[in-house]
Parts: sequence; structure tokens; C-alpha cells
Amino acid sequence: MCIGSKKFIKGFFLFLLFFIAGQQVFAQDSLLPKKKNTFKPAFDFDQRFSFIRKKEVNIWGARAGVLINDKFKVGIGAYFLKDKLKSIAIDSGGAPLYHATRDLYFGTLYYEYFLFRFKFVEFSIPLEAGGGKSVFLVYDNATGVQVNRTVKFFLPTGAGLSLSFKLPPIGKFKPTRWFGINFLAGYRYCAFQGKFENIFPHRFETDYNGPFWSVSGAIFLDRVSDDTKEWKMKRREKKQAAALQQ
Repeated sequence: MCIGSKKFIKGFFLFLLFFIAGQQVFAQDSLLPKKKNTFKPAFDFDQRFSFIRKKEVNIWGARAGVLINDKFKVGIGAYFLKDKLKSIAIDSGGAPLYHATRDLYFGTLYYEYFLFRFKFVEFSIPLEAGGGKSVFLVYDNATGVQVNRTVKFFLPTGAGLSLSFKLPPIGKFKPTRWFGINFLAGYRYCAFQGKFENIFPHRFETDYNGPFWSVSGAIFLDRVSDDTKEWKMKRREKKQAAALQQ
């Protein structure tokens, strides 16, 4: 596949972010005394607003992974998009001759490095890469008959900035602190997109590259894990104290 200078620059920019983030992690680890590694579950809703061929779309997804040493997360993400399109070919009355559905399905591996993690706010750099497919189904408007089906595979990559706000506990009621809100903004670059032949029935370029942003609820499973461990420890201490009093 021929990649223009702009695409090359974007791809190189993403590679550079991966490299710098990795270097930061190893550099900081080398300066700190060795500690026991900690692993906590992580989960995020990940609805993304974006544009494909200048049309606003919503890409729905979620991520699940592991928070390591309270410094970075690694895991997997799954996403999908269902969209409807109209043909630019029209009949004598000006109505579109065809309509189509565009469905995207893709998964990613992600790495998210935290620049800081405070009690009620955290800021990070998420990086991701994966694979997926796009499916175009074209229908004749007059008959409703499917006239074309095209499937293409692509390799999505992305980088962004993520800001999360965490709710405080209400008195001694801690479950509220398990939730919060997340803001995400970044850029998506997809390699090997190719072109869809015989769509509407003209040549149709996918062009999934572009910025994305997200505002969604967040569940902080690391806090759930910490509170569960604390509750179990206190419960065990009460049992031990009760046993000593007998």
C-alpha cells in the first residue's frame, strides 16, 4: 500500500508516542527501589464520537485490563459501529438509487501510562493498536434487494489524552467512590484501509483516519478491589479480637 507523506508523519508520530511512553516507564522504574508488583482489575466504558468521511458517528466499546503498580494499565478493547449511508447516484426525481449499511468491528490491545493519579483525579496517555473489519451491504431502494457485499480488514492504531474525575465517598458509604466520569481525546490512524470497489456503484474510499473524543461514565475497579480487601481485613481482625475475648 502506498502511504503519502501525511500518513507517514501520522504513523511515525504514533510510533514515537509508544516509544517515549515505554522509555518513561523503564526510566522511572530504574530510579525507584524495587517493590512488590501489584495487579488490580481495570474496566472502562469507551463510547467515542468521531467523523468518517465528514459524517459524525458514534463508535461504541469497552476496555478491560489490569492496573500494574498503580502506574499503568494494559488490556484489550472491543468496539463496533453501525451506520447507514445514502448513494450519491440519484434517479430522475432526485431520490437516491441505493442505500447501504456500514458496520465496523475491531479489537485493540492498549497500554495506558499515568502521568499522575491523585485521590479524585487522574491523567493518562492511552495508546492502542489492533485489527478489525468493515462490512458494507448495498441495497437497491426500489426493490430492497442486496446488490453488493464488501468486506475489508484494517489495522487501527490510536493515541490520546485521558482525564478522569472520581466521586468521593458519602460519609462511610464507600461505593460512590467506585464511579466517576472520563474525558478522552485523541487521533485514530488505520493502516491498510484500501478502497471499496463497486459501492453505489462508484469507487468508495474508507478514510477512517481522524480525531475522536469521548465523554463517558467510569468504573474504578481498583478502588473496588482495595475496599474489598480492606473490608475483609477488618472483618478478620474483628473475628480475631472476638476469639481473644472468649
